[in-house]
Amino acid sequence: MHFVGINASNATADGGQLVARCSFPLLQDLDTVDAWGLHGGHKDDFLIYRADGTLADYLPTGGERSTNLSTPEGYANVKNAILTVLGE
Repeated sequence: MHFVGINASNATADGGQLVARCSFPLLQDLDTVDAWGLHGGHKDDFLIYRADGTLADYLPTGGERSTNLSTPEGYANVKNAILTVLGE
């Protein structure tokens, strides 16, 4: 299992405090690449892919399932979505 964060192309290149707090790679999107656009994601969305590269689950910020990792519900929702895909 791999986790990767993608910093928006218009955000600061160093990711500020996020870089200091995360243990997974933080990549910098570029206008010429537009990774966010290619994936259809927005700030703070979670896109969970299967090992074969197909999208398994999409948890948009503000969607039906909370993705706020600072709350027990949001943390459980993200964790369970990942575990469900791993168990497929």
